[in-house]
Amino acid sequence: MRITILLLTALLTTKATAETRHAEAHVHGINHVQIILNGSTLQVTYEFPVAQLNEHKHDEHKHDEHKHDEHKHDELAERLKEIKDIATLVAIPDSAKCIQSGIKHDLRAVSSTGSDDGHTNHQDAILETVLECQNPSALSSVDFSPAFSRFEDVEKILVEGMLGSRSLSDAVTAKKAVMSF
Repeated sequence: MRITILLLTALLTTKATAETRHAEAHVHGINHVQIILNGSTLQVTYEFPVAQLNEHKHDEHKHDEHKHDEHKHDELAERLKEIKDIATLVAIPDSAKCIQSGIKHDLRAVSSTGSDDGHTNHQDAILETVLECQNPSALSSVDFSPAFSRFEDVEKILVEGMLGSRSLSDAVTAKKAVMSF
């Protein structure tokens, strides 16, 4: 019971924080992942700057990429929906026998810091997935190589979460893309 309450508190706190992230936390090249394992249910939430959905390499930061108009929003939402499986970003050991049972796609505006710097319309893309694992005890690592392959401009991924009663907190890079628990 205590673990369930802790997991729910962590989930709700992170969800509330994600809803009100400030622009200074929205950094291109950094992705955020939350992993929660409760019994045989694995939840993976992957958050990244929406600019990563652009098909070109994001070497130059162009302020007009972030203009908020309906056409651009719809186009980005469609690109995000093309990611149908969390395995395209995160590799979970086959031995855990996890099957994705759901995925939710969302675009969220990142609130402005109040300065008029042209970044008031930044957005983050959010993927929330639920997987059912037949062998959750085999979940001993997670490999983020697929994310580094898919998004050329990702420098690091900040990972946090709970696996049962164990807490996670680490940063992974393309050179050290596997996180072991």
